[in-house]
Amino acid sequence: MPVVTCRYCTEGYRDLPFPFDDIGLGREGEPASLDMEHEMSFEGLVGMLRSWSAVATAKQQGVDLLGERVVKELEEEWGGASLVRKVTFKAFLLAGTPRADD
Repeated sequence: MPVVTCRYCTEGYRDLPFPFDDIGLGREGEPASLDMEHEMSFEGLVGMLRSWSAVATAKQQGVDLLGERVVKELEEEWGGASLVRKVTFKAFLLAGTPRADD
């Protein structure tokens, strides 16, 4: 089931069955799209990446996807450990009310 959930997310929830009457905040096939801006430190980025289930699962199985070398490369690409950047997260919204029984 996680693969299906991931597919919904990567496709912006456009294919997610949504058996509710829309209330103007997205509808089935057309979720509302939001850009959420956030100031993020490099430490925050690494913390976010480490919280991802795939990274945590790999670590539990002895594979460190965010080892010292990878974190150092990320830090260089980020522009240094002290740099704070503005990042934008995409969010999608579907809101509705239960459909009346026919």
